[in-house]
Amino acid sequence: MGDGKAQVALEFMICVFVLIVVMIFFTVYSGNKNAEGDNIHSKLEADRICWQVSNLINTAMYSKGYHAEFSLPLKIDGYDYYISVTNGSIAVDYKGHSCIYQIAVTNISFRTQKAPFTICGGDYYINNTNDQLFIYNRSPVGC
Repeated sequence: MGDGKAQVALEFMICVFVLIVVMIFFTVYSGNKNAEGDNIHSKLEADRICWQVSNLINTAMYSKGYHAEFSLPLKIDGYDYYISVTNGSIAVDYKGHSCIYQIAVTNISFRTQKAPFTICGGDYYINNTNDQLFIYNRSPVGC
């Protein structure tokens, strides 16, 4: 009789061990999927910022006397990012990912610095003055 109880206890321990292993695999799998979702969210945020800035610049280019204020987040998911502006494109560089949008601007400046230049998160405004675009910062620029 004693052997039957020992065998049941051993089988119960094996079942518990298998259940624990399955739970560990499930936890690791769901953690990886969560990290993938966060990474996709970050890339989409970088793309959204790139589109926002390129859209503002293209709108300002074709609207004489245009003035708009805009804000960019200081960081994307806790990481710094940079926006490179040239006379033909906008590029957002973020953690090994970059997106590029075309702009139809041939004469753009950040304060007094002509393109190419780099901006990052903060508060800005854009003006179209005499067919020349100027971007100015309202908050300190730390990039």
